[in-house]
Amino acid sequence: MKNQITVRNNQSFFDIAIQATGSANNALAIAQANGFAITDKLAVGSALIIPKDVVTDITIQDYYDKQNLLPASGLTKNQENISEGLQGIGYWIIGSSFRVEENSNTPIVT
Repeated sequence: MKNQITVRNNQSFFDIAIQATGSANNALAIAQANGFAITDKLAVGSALIIPKDVVTDITIQDYYDKQNLLPASGLTKNQENISEGLQGIGYWIIGSSFRVEENSNTPIVT
């Protein structure tokens, strides 16, 4: 596992977690280790530390490495209309369609 990763255009903490550890479940741990909220926008070119204690999925991580895939799922404000009319968590945009708050057991949908 890489212990540091450079943010690319339109990457979120979920993208970083998948790329670096093979699991989106590590997104919150990576955000917190770097002093961010999971919904914070990432600056292109910034370096993020990947905590050593996160659980990795080697199969997924190796797939991304071998295919040279760099996930970047973030949408800009101009692209948000792509998902207009679509419903469900798979289509919601963090910080726009819903927000995640620290110390909250359930997300607040707005």
